[in-house]
Amino acid sequence: MTGPPGARRPPTEVHSFPVAVGTSLGTARQVSENVLVETVTFTALADSIRARRLEDDRRCLVVGVDGMSGAGKTSFAHRLSTELSVPCIGSDEMVSGWDGLAASLEALVTWVLDPLARGEPGRWRRFDWVEGRPAEWIEVPALDLLVIEGCCVGVPPVGDHLSYLVWLDTPEAERRRRLAARDDWDSYAPYFDIWKAQESALQAGARTEDRADLVVDNTEPVVDTWSGGQFVRR
Repeated sequence: MTGPPGARRPPTEVHSFPVAVGTSLGTARQVSENVLVETVTFTALADSIRARRLEDDRRCLVVGVDGMSGAGKTSFAHRLSTELSVPCIGSDEMVSGWDGLAASLEALVTWVLDPLARGEPGRWRRFDWVEGRPAEWIEVPALDLLVIEGCCVGVPPVGDHLSYLVWLDTPEAERRRRLAARDDWDSYAPYFDIWKAQESALQAGARTEDRADLVVDNTEPVVDTWSGGQFVRR
């Protein structure tokens, strides 16, 4: 059995112009009368996150990448962590069963985020979906910057530890298409509704997208490897 998804084209340009200083990471494009998007490089995003250090006195600055299942969180977070040269931890790897989403988020806080907030090392335990049991413990040294990703990491209790929140916005039909294209979809499909119900319940009322420091428009049906070194921001 395989676990949840995380356990393992730009819009047509109509007009380009710079955004007001202090709000832009790249160049904005007006794609409709009331909609602006902005193409941003991961380098610019990394610089912006590092600058957050000047106004955030937490011992470990934690960047969270959230979004619904199939939004592209894992690949985006790993691309960002590479740009920042810091570790990336996926909360879905701590999920110990198809009904264990909320418990995995509590575990992430207890095992990793609380210790790092105290300036101490942490550790987390991977769940082996092939064997159907907890696997090895993975050590996390005391850090001053970390990227985490997974369903509902922007929601408390994990969200309370974030210094920077990224939300990946992808339409449901496109997310479902991507999930169905995965090699392990046949194993995941019977549990899709169970997983969807959990993430929907946790996100309900949380206003995660509204609270995000950055909303990434990952609408287009492309392979989300972010190999071009840039993304589209709304």
